[in-house]
Amino acid sequence: MDSPDTLGPEDLHAALSILLATPGSRVRADRRHVTGFCEYLEQCAVQWAGLRCGPRAAPSAMFFALLLPGRTAIVMVPSPGEQGIVEEDQRRVTAVGLAQLRERGLHFAQALIEPESTAQRALLEREGFRLLAPLDYLERDVSRPAVSPPSPSEAEWVPYSAATHGEFAAVMLATYEGSLDCPELTGLRPIDDVIAGHRASGRFDGRLWELARVDGQIVGCLLLAQLVHAPLAEIVYMGVVPAARRQGIGRLLLRRALEQCRVIGANHLTVVVDHRNEPARKLYARFALVPVARRNAYLLRWACGQDVRNLCVSSGTPGG
Repeated sequence: MDSPDTLGPEDLHAALSILLATPGSRVRADRRHVTGFCEYLEQCAVQWAGLRCGPRAAPSAMFFALLLPGRTAIVMVPSPGEQGIVEEDQRRVTAVGLAQLRERGLHFAQALIEPESTAQRALLEREGFRLLAPLDYLERDVSRPAVSPPSPSEAEWVPYSAATHGEFAAVMLATYEGSLDCPELTGLRPIDDVIAGHRASGRFDGRLWELARVDGQIVGCLLLAQLVHAPLAEIVYMGVVPAARRQGIGRLLLRRALEQCRVIGANHLTVVVDHRNEPARKLYARFALVPVARRNAYLLRWACGQDVRNLCVSSGTPGG
């Protein structure tokens, strides 16, 4: 195998048509799917890097990484043995790509793959990735079934701003205590990096990031983002502080999320949840959020990684 070529902007559409193809399918990803992904990269100003072995139209191997704010990366690789991808070439290109990511000083890299993608799983595990969690992708129509919004007497809502950044950081850290949602990621990076990663999820609007204050006490946080390619809103992170759990705060936050969706004109609400987090799944089911997809999240930490949970908040959701 010759040295891999660096992917350039002119390679992006052809590369994504392979990387976004459904594993096991002989058909490449359709143009609408590829265009939507490109719009996300452009509108959210997400940086990326990639490698290719072989000609643009028929590569034998490929590596692609989203370089996210907060010093993490999402790695995408094709399935060896499909779409003309040669297993040995793919192994070598993947190793080169991961070595380049490591040199960037990232906290970690993640990969999201279909549960049935055994070839991708074997490739990632060979390079040191380990299963983090099975993730459920949930969705519901905003208007049906009807859910009443919180009344002004139930809570006060504090929006995100430069002035409230420190308070958001402190509350988010508090919500991680005892969290069942990808707890393995807790403490792997400073909270400011976590927040930076969340800001890159869709169109950021500080008015859609809120702290809930009940009876004078901050009880939780809700971070929403508008998706760039559809009239959808996503719950980027939702958490309740330990002292306020099992008091209906999760229901309060979801009612607020649906209210905010109607305000901004989103017709669907989506969220990703760790399948192991049974209490969260039950809460979402109660609000008619139903599974629409499943992915397995894999994690790669480098030896330079450190536990930073005790660093000052002035310096996540897990997975953000």
